[in-house]
Amino acid sequence: MRLLFLLFLGILPLRANQPNILMILADDMGYGDLGCYGSLQIETPFLDKLATAGIRCTDGYVCANVCAPSRAGLLTGRHPQRFGFEHNLNKSFPTLPERLGIPVGQKTIADHLKKAGYRTSLIGKWHVGDSVPGMLPNARGFDYFFGMHSGSHDYFPKAEKNKLFRNKSPIKKIEYPYLTDWFTHEAIGQMTLAKKPFFCFLSLNTPHTPMQAKEEDLARFSHLKGKRRQTYAAMQWCMDLNIGKILAHLKTTKQIENTLIVFYSDNGGSVTASHACNAPLNGMKGSFLEGGIRVPFIFYWPKSLPSGKVFKHPFTSLDLLPTFVAAAGKTLPPRITKKGRKRTINYDGQNLLPFLRGEITKAPHEALFWRMTMRGAAIREGNWKLLVNVHTPPALYNLTEDISEQRNLYQKMPAKVSDLWQKLNKWQESLEDTPHWQEDPYWQGYNRKLYSHDYWLTQPAKNQEYHGVREVGR
Repeated sequence: MRLLFLLFLGILPLRANQPNILMILADDMGYGDLGCYGSLQIETPFLDKLATAGIRCTDGYVCANVCAPSRAGLLTGRHPQRFGFEHNLNKSFPTLPERLGIPVGQKTIADHLKKAGYRTSLIGKWHVGDSVPGMLPNARGFDYFFGMHSGSHDYFPKAEKNKLFRNKSPIKKIEYPYLTDWFTHEAIGQMTLAKKPFFCFLSLNTPHTPMQAKEEDLARFSHLKGKRRQTYAAMQWCMDLNIGKILAHLKTTKQIENTLIVFYSDNGGSVTASHACNAPLNGMKGSFLEGGIRVPFIFYWPKSLPSGKVFKHPFTSLDLLPTFVAAAGKTLPPRITKKGRKRTINYDGQNLLPFLRGEITKAPHEALFWRMTMRGAAIREGNWKLLVNVHTPPALYNLTEDISEQRNLYQKMPAKVSDLWQKLNKWQESLEDTPHWQEDPYWQGYNRKLYSHDYWLTQPAKNQEYHGVREVGR
């Protein structure tokens, strides 16, 4: 009777109605490197089926153009600039250890879902701070952690040489020789153990460097010219097969119908490093061109979302936190709190569920914003995008007519430029903090090159040689 009374009052979650939530994050994956996004070289049958049976998004964005701040934003639902997290982590920068990561007081998706009654697990890459114990996954709402704190890892780990942890304990024994397979095994294990709804964050490092693949996967793409592209394709194939194993597990355990699955990448493909392909988008990871910030996004939830839909409105990874909380049947605290003269925006995202269902037909946001100090900034409002880069003249693009950002309209439309500049400035004025660290000077030269490469803007044919860029520097 007491349990029923508590359920009636809403003190305990109605677990029978709560979906499982599985968030699968690829790492540095190209926009055009899934079959369902146009690839002619890379086979991804399981993700293609997931997109066909779910919702494939054409204009899904991440909140940052490199790994760490992108992950900090998706975990918190806030622009990472609001808490000083604008660059990849830089331990050589002279700052206090407790400032080098997501601040300890900042709540994460896992904090919210754990409070809602979920078993929470993180498998794979963390990369949002490990300088103090309070920044590690088990202190950030995750009941279970298996993976690495850093941004990359050898795909063939050794017992005597690896950076892997299970919760707080370093790994001494290798159970699976290839890391993507091991991460999948751990994720399925956590789903199996869960006696209540689970939130599993499968944070893959595929296809981030180092470029390493299993021999049997390389053999499948032996027809591709160029070792790096061949390896990239093999890594993508392996990731897709492992996602197939997870889907099979959910079907076997009769959980697939009420599991919300989201798949996407933490930023655009790292074209020069891995030979990823972002076509038809221009640019790559690290840039504010579309190839740096627009990524494949797939939503799948048979019980509650439509099937076979293409969602074309712009949205952002910041929307995932409020979407997951809403799916769990809970509400977030007020978006904005004020204390004296201090105004804090607690989350920037929107609950996407009514938009994905078609209950609301307008775009989830009036505008989307990006910034990395000393590198640049951008705003997208409707079809229009203003890009402000430190090393090149500013640019204005109409993305509907020019998805590849080839026609700079900055000089031709001063009124539109002025309007977007003002909105970008107003957003920057709303940020509550300043950067807690800066990147090394090396990255300034790297940033300049990002905007001078001649990127492929069409998908390479099945047997066509592809090296990422047509020329390095112009």
